Amino acid sequence: MDYSTTAQKLIENLGGQSNIRTVTHCMTRLRFILNDESVVDDKIVENIPGVMGIMKKSGQYQVIIGNNVAKCYQEVTKLGNFAGSSSAADQPKEKQNPVNVALDFIAGCMTSLISAIIAGGLLKVLAILLGPSLLGILETTSDTYIIINAIGDAAFYFLPVFVAYTASKKLNCNTFLSVMVAAMLIHPDIISLLGSDTPTRLFGVIPVIHGSYSSSVIPAMFSTILLKYVEIFIDKITPEWSKNFLKPLLIVVIVAPVTLCILAPIGLIVGNGLQYVLNGIYNFAPWLALALFAGFMPFIVMTGMHWAFVPASLLAIASAGFDTMLLPAMLSSNLAQAGATFAVAFKTKDSKMKQIAFPAGISALLAGVTEPAMYGVTLKLKKPMYAACIASGIGGLITGLVQLKAYAFATPCLTAIVQFVAPDGGQNFIYACIIAAAAFILAFIFTFIVTKNEAPAEGSDNTAIMTDADTAEPAASSQPAVANPLTGEAIPLENVNDPTFAAGILGQGYAVIPSEGKVYAPFDGSVETLMDTHHALGLTSRQGTTLLIHVGLETVSLGGKYFTPHVKQGDTFKKGDLLLSFDLDSLKKEGFDTSTPVIVTNTDDYQELKLTKTGAVNAGEEILTLTR
Repeated sequence: MDYSTTAQKLIENLGGQSNIRTVTHCMTRLRFILNDESVVDDKIVENIPGVMGIMKKSGQYQVIIGNNVAKCYQEVTKLGNFAGSSSAADQPKEKQNPVNVALDFIAGCMTSLISAIIAGGLLKVLAILLGPSLLGILETTSDTYIIINAIGDAAFYFLPVFVAYTASKKLNCNTFLSVMVAAMLIHPDIISLLGSDTPTRLFGVIPVIHGSYSSSVIPAMFSTILLKYVEIFIDKITPEWSKNFLKPLLIVVIVAPVTLCILAPIGLIVGNGLQYVLNGIYNFAPWLALALFAGFMPFIVMTGMHWAFVPASLLAIASAGFDTMLLPAMLSSNLAQAGATFAVAFKTKDSKMKQIAFPAGISALLAGVTEPAMYGVTLKLKKPMYAACIASGIGGLITGLVQLKAYAFATPCLTAIVQFVAPDGGQNFIYACIIAAAAFILAFIFTFIVTKNEAPAEGSDNTAIMTDADTAEPAASSQPAVANPLTGEAIPLENVNDPTFAAGILGQGYAVIPSEGKVYAPFDGSVETLMDTHHALGLTSRQGTTLLIHVGLETVSLGGKYFTPHVKQGDTFKKGDLLLSFDLDSLKKEGFDTSTPVIVTNTDDYQELKLTKTGAVNAGEEILTLTR
């Protein structure tokens, strides 16, 4: 790959040298701070050879390059003297758009919960399928039916508690006090009190508005935001000797009543108001609303705006029993992305694009994960994206005409299509199958017609990531051993609050939320890359596995603060050697998300990567299986 050409085109299309204030890089991205982002055409930048995608975050224009970002950075700095380029810590922090801040917070609260919500929703669907209205295997009064339904309901009924937990992690405040306040809202006595006809008053004076908070989302978010600031205030005014008992008492005494009397009712009003607006749009012209919503869904997902609709979708399922907007629109969009991506895979003559398109299409079709398809295929080639949007819009039009309903929250895809099975039977599921088939087939046909054997321009880099190890001979071992490098909590990669990592654009793997600040060698190998900011390592094993370990999210901005490397670039090491240490408590205090992606960057060299364990893990455990 000729990164001198990439650098030249980047500078030219970012508005020239005069528009670039600073440029730095982390492990995978060039991070530009521009004087004026409005002069940049994002689509042109995304299609520059060597560019995998872009992201705008924290006042930065981030260009995703991949493992060879350092080479591209060197070529960029050769072409201009960009002030402050030597240190990421010197970058000025600009005010973020409040909408982006809100969406980032909602996404941070909801992403980790999606697996539980999906499991609960599909279990409720299973109860419907086995119930008397469909297969008739179980009666609604049977013990088995009640247990299955209760397991499914648990994810929704206790949603305020789950949201309080994830919100506290996002805001870095006391988790269990946050959970305690949220749990109060669904305590049986509170539910009984707020469900009665008799007015409720706190201390006999303060009125408490009646309402039901089970399955709610926004009240717990509001209460955790308040708790964070109350905790900071109480920590300042309480003496050291009293913090163990006085600090938590004062926090709860302040936050719980304010939540019950003010924040929780406001949360219900906001949630119900959003649902009212969506229902109004839907009721005005459902066919038009769903056609536009489904047609533009890929761009809504790219901006993260879809997270704004998740609380409303959950509220609709909890109250009305079904969702008519987000999930039906996503069914059409996800299947259209799958169809367009498969069409590219079958039509293109470029072998690298085929390698990307087939797994990306499978991901969209069977898992509803469309980011690899969008960033790696349809958006990069443009015409397939147009074809997918048109097909999705047609699917949305049909969705609105038949008023399709989703009865369980799951990422819409072929394997989760049972979420459209209605409790009383009927045609809803058949409609869902027709819409899914129409979106997939139309997108496939449209894309197959418009691509016309398109292959990427000569010299373009369409692989998700290419390294020197990609051309190495296959290792003799069929299952190379990669030990877990950190002690903490292992989570699936898709739960990481960063679209580039979560979508697997840089490769597959997992992440660890560390409980101690030490990174150990996962195998025998060498240090291929060590960032100047010391927050990320690129390692290569003797068997040819290339691994990226990225400590925390956006920690490049620290410029190396809190990080102490114990190796340098080019060093060899043995499995279990200490490679890097960092001050975990300081990272948390400064508000950084400490989730640490562990990514196999040469994923394409393996037939299968399987995470065998999540939850509590120790450094040295082999929890990632790689099969050639």
